[in-house]
Amino acid sequence: MAIGEDVAGELKVRKLKQVRQMYEEIRRVTYTRQDDQIYERMERDMAENGFGLTMEQTEILYNLEYQKTLHDIESTRMPLRQEETQQKKKEWLQEWQQYMQAGFASFLQRENAELHWYSREELLQKIEGNSPENTWFRLALLETMLFTPYYALSLETDKKGNPVPSQKYAALQKGFGGYNRAEGDAWAEAFFEGKPYYIKGYVHRLRKCYKKVLFELNEVLKTALTTAGITLGIELVAVATAGALAPSIAVALVGSNFAGLSGAALTNACLAYLGGGAIAAGGAGMAGGTAAIVGGGAVLGLGVGAGVGGSVGAAGLLGKKGTILQSAKLMVSVQEIFLNDEHDLAYSSSICEKYVDNIAKIEKDLVDLRLKADGMSGKEKKQLKEEIKHCEESVEAMKVARKNLARFISSFGEGMKEMQK
Repeated sequence: MAIGEDVAGELKVRKLKQVRQMYEEIRRVTYTRQDDQIYERMERDMAENGFGLTMEQTEILYNLEYQKTLHDIESTRMPLRQEETQQKKKEWLQEWQQYMQAGFASFLQRENAELHWYSREELLQKIEGNSPENTWFRLALLETMLFTPYYALSLETDKKGNPVPSQKYAALQKGFGGYNRAEGDAWAEAFFEGKPYYIKGYVHRLRKCYKKVLFELNEVLKTALTTAGITLGIELVAVATAGALAPSIAVALVGSNFAGLSGAALTNACLAYLGGGAIAAGGAGMAGGTAAIVGGGAVLGLGVGAGVGGSVGAAGLLGKKGTILQSAKLMVSVQEIFLNDEHDLAYSSSICEKYVDNIAKIEKDLVDLRLKADGMSGKEKKQLKEEIKHCEESVEAMKVARKNLARFISSFGEGMKEMQK
């Protein structure tokens, strides 16, 4: 009898454990109202405090990109056709300025907002008046470092009548007369030399980290990103490799922020702004003071109205290459800015959580898209299957990036614990 009671008691304990485990599993996989509130808070915090720039800070970013391009033009040295190349670069810069100015108010959803262009001294004063010791300045530096000018600003029609990126500035995107990345990084270092808020060698540190994480992602995913491709941002990869998809990608990402524009004017404005590295936040973001999202925030779904199949992320629109480049930028932001600089482990962990959440949302949308494709035929089915393929490749890239990001955050956390002992 005693043994029987003991066994019965043990079985009850086991059943209680199983029941508890069952409820814990249900709670883990069920998206509750509490979860919704957590993610709302994370997204609000990121839009307002993390990856967001105010209107004036966005203007500063575009001025840094302008000054960097101007320096590249002035420092162009070639044994042949130097003046011709410099003139072509000047034409690109003027065209880019026109698009950026024309779309500034619509992009920021602020009536009568005007984009001003500053001299070096005026720009430095603007930066110093915006608390450059805060994270926004280092995010803007990262975007400026990765900004590669002379990308296509408009579309043209190929022999089959399909819209493709314009070849007007194609000669400036490659070869001896193109943009000099090393010279651009050196310019950034010299531009802020001696300023108390700038850490000497910081741009080179960002570049080193970016190349490292990009190499890691590229090796695992076996993506054909060439040395030239590595210097480009998400924006130019979308324009240069998407062909006929380029206008739809550009408009899907930021088109909703250009009220009143349509057709070629809308596409051209979108291409110019994507090259600028920022995506408009709009809506609640503007109410909270955030005008644009930078530093890889697009793959978190921040500042993007909708992605493929209703997904909040932009990743499904871009395919593997674009997602790798944007994710690499996010990883640099977390590793160098939010962790190595700020030691903000809690916020960095919330970024990783948001990234995982976005992967789950895209995967859910993929299920819906596959079901939708089953009931289609002909050209529509072919287009949707291509869309699904891009989305699957993006998720693959995001999962590898998530693993690397989580590993770095975990290692940093362990290091902090050791330092506190």
